[in-house]
Amino acid sequence: MAHKISLTGCLTSSIQDYGKYLAFDMEEKGSPNAPKGIPFKSNHITYTVVVSLKQFNKLNISQEEFSQRRFLVQGEPCLDIPFEQCRGEIGVICMQIQEIEDKGKEKKQPKQTPKKGSRAKKQEENKPQEESKQRKEKKQILVPKGTREWMSLEKIKVPETFLQFTLGIAKQKAVEESIEKNGTVDKPILIDPHTHELQDSYSRYYVAKRKNLDCVPVHY
Repeated sequence: MAHKISLTGCLTSSIQDYGKYLAFDMEEKGSPNAPKGIPFKSNHITYTVVVSLKQFNKLNISQEEFSQRRFLVQGEPCLDIPFEQCRGEIGVICMQIQEIEDKGKEKKQPKQTPKKGSRAKKQEENKPQEESKQRKEKKQILVPKGTREWMSLEKIKVPETFLQFTLGIAKQKAVEESIEKNGTVDKPILIDPHTHELQDSYSRYYVAKRKNLDCVPVHY
């Protein structure tokens, strides 16, 4: 069975590029305390690690970044590395290498969604109702037959004679029902095309104004 060795830490030398592979040194510190009864202490050992270019490229980092980070190297000891390339005390053929996250770096905490108070919850509950109301408001307005154009109520001039009329309740109610159902009056309001003076349909004008309609259909 092949010997296995694991190294952790940073590079202790520059990277040597040999084309198809790279070589660098790593140092492992010995345990400060040996088991009782053993009079020897473990020493620092420098290892020369040989990693293939393909393995290095998988890390997706530059050589400069590589020199500044910590790694876990799993490999096998080797005595065949040329002396001029193996500057450490033991050569290691890298079988697997992966970066180790620096414990000193703060981990990014996921953003916490703030708890919603009763007011915020109530607003969310009312949101569907408001959207439904908006859809109703955007309901397509039916155009009464005979409409020539739409005109602002502010532009329509009402003669004094109309203001003296007593409007029938039944007629007003019919206009109100049309506005609620169709979004506007049931028939166009008759006006003078030049002066914009009201000529007929005062009850429709009156109810439309009371219902705060912006524009009404008109006919000449």
